[in-house]
Amino acid sequence: MITFEYRFDILPGKIAEYERYVKGPGKNIWTKYKGVKAVRKFRSMLGGESPQRVVQVDIESLAVLEKILTDPNFRKAKDKFHGLVTNVTDSLLVSI
Repeated sequence: MITFEYRFDILPGKIAEYERYVKGPGKNIWTKYKGVKAVRKFRSMLGGESPQRVVQVDIESLAVLEKILTDPNFRKAKDKFHGLVTNVTDSLLVSI
């Protein structure tokens, strides 16, 4: 199993639109795919340095992640997401 983690900040002035996105097109964007085991969402308690939001997605394999990332519906939702956020970074993590 791998964990796909991405970190980001919401663009200034886009918080309300971001909240609508996560309740609409972005709701359950990961969990509807077979092979996704868990999704965890975090917001920094401390503020300060970027990024303030973190999402971790546990996925069965790299092949499952690749299938999700190339799905046209996922890509459309991802494009909308990237119009609402900044300072986006990601990592592929494995347990040690």
